[in-house]
Amino acid sequence: MPYLRRSAPSGLCALALALMLSSATVNAQGPDAHDAAEEEVARQFTGSMGSVTVDGQQWYRLAFRPDIPIGNWGLAFDIELFMDASGSFNRRGWEFDNSTQVLDTFLRKLYYVRYGRPDKDTYVRVGALDNITLGYGLIVDNYTNMLEYPGIKKTGMQVQLKNVGGYNVGLEGFVNNFQDFQEDGGLVGLRVSTKTASKLELGVTYVVDINQYGGLLDRDDDGYPDRVDAYPNNKDLALDNDGDGVADALDGDDDNDGVYDIDSDSGLPGDTRQALIEVSENFRGFSVDDDITRREPFNNRRAASDRFGILGLDVGYPLVDDARMQVTLYGQLAMLVDDDDELSSREADSQGIARGNRKAKGFGLAAPGVWLGLGPLRGQLEFRHFRDDFDAGYFDRLYELDRVRLDDATGRARSKDALLVRSENQTGVFGRIGTELAGVIDASADYQYLAGGDDPKQQIHASARMASDFLRNVPRLHQARVFYQKNNIGAGLNEKGTGGDGFFESTEDAFYGYEIGLELSPGVTVLWHTRYSFTRGADNVLNRDKIMSIETGMTF
Repeated sequence: MPYLRRSAPSGLCALALALMLSSATVNAQGPDAHDAAEEEVARQFTGSMGSVTVDGQQWYRLAFRPDIPIGNWGLAFDIELFMDASGSFNRRGWEFDNSTQVLDTFLRKLYYVRYGRPDKDTYVRVGALDNITLGYGLIVDNYTNMLEYPGIKKTGMQVQLKNVGGYNVGLEGFVNNFQDFQEDGGLVGLRVSTKTASKLELGVTYVVDINQYGGLLDRDDDGYPDRVDAYPNNKDLALDNDGDGVADALDGDDDNDGVYDIDSDSGLPGDTRQALIEVSENFRGFSVDDDITRREPFNNRRAASDRFGILGLDVGYPLVDDARMQVTLYGQLAMLVDDDDELSSREADSQGIARGNRKAKGFGLAAPGVWLGLGPLRGQLEFRHFRDDFDAGYFDRLYELDRVRLDDATGRARSKDALLVRSENQTGVFGRIGTELAGVIDASADYQYLAGGDDPKQQIHASARMASDFLRNVPRLHQARVFYQKNNIGAGLNEKGTGGDGFFESTEDAFYGYEIGLELSPGVTVLWHTRYSFTRGADNVLNRDKIMSIETGMTF
């Protein structure tokens, strides 16, 4: 439920800020310039060593990445060794205890394999994916599967086919992570488009998360995600209810109250429990405990699958299309396609799922919209109308974190679609603008303001990076980029959990960071990447999760 009402002036100020930040590329249908630069055909071998974030701790990583072009093909491997916080080499990425670990070990060695380039008729990439947008972004907007890399490495696939079979039909699609299929999950998206003789383009998009719980990392394959598993590398042990270092399966006092547990969940046979009760009744000073409060965290073996999808239609017509200016008039329509996942309180408790799941419904209309390209300037402006629970850009850059969140206090899971509880109609505008400023800086920014409910629905995304032409003239500076994102502004709790959030105040819907690269000598570069996301602890106070890597890279 919203906590703080926002007025239009704050939204207009944010839009002004977005216009000031501007944008490098507003590419509705493909990777940005940064991705294109990555597809250079020069053969290179890179190695790196340094500190990276793994499981919330800083580990040391040694990595070797050969990048080898072969005609239209390109292969980049990722060979890693990790040294954990104790100073010992860790088996991360070299684990073979179960099928999940074997597949992960194999796929971690592949950074990507590609065929073609994004600007060609055929482009296929398997491995690391970044900045995927389908259509004009109403459903999928700048999705990535690399948000937690290198701690968590996901291997997906992206496909772009233009003029299929000579019939003026285009196909765009992606799979987020092949490992998810082992948990009967996987995020799959497809857009089919065609152009008529009058240059009118029609597109149909369908994106579905087959099982939102399938993305929870579970290295020992015991059903308990690593986040709630006290023994994530031991399939025979999982829970430690009182945190005393003794697994519940081996602990006779799970709540650490000094009294022996005999309840039905203690794991004791029925005759043993009855014997202990009789001993307690006959001997003073020997007590037993049959009323224990235990955490019942999420277990993927007990929970039912939770599917969620969005189906959309877009249409666009180029009003102006020449070398100096491009103007396209477009519209988008999308509707939620959710399964009936409403659970009773008893069902939710037994499956380790937060109460309140229900079927999300609604649709979103973004029309009319105008896409503008004028020299280095790019921009979008569209009118939006959303009904019921619909949310734009649902599959965005933060999706792999938002897909399912585990409560720190209870260990229970809450999927992203379960948070779509606005059940209200809202109308407003969305704007995106950008340019490459004189070859010095590329920046991007967008802002949404919708009114009609108890609180306006606002979001802002912004990023900026130094252009490659400018970096060539700056000694030692190899790369520089900053980025910021916040969704659902004004609809969440503040950092202390005591009231509504401020416009730029961090919440679970905020994400920001920076990347810096400094060249020490020809072929040797220090790379500093830092990203911040947020989770709320058991005390309702916001925790900042930092993913940082400081590595020395060598190219030869």
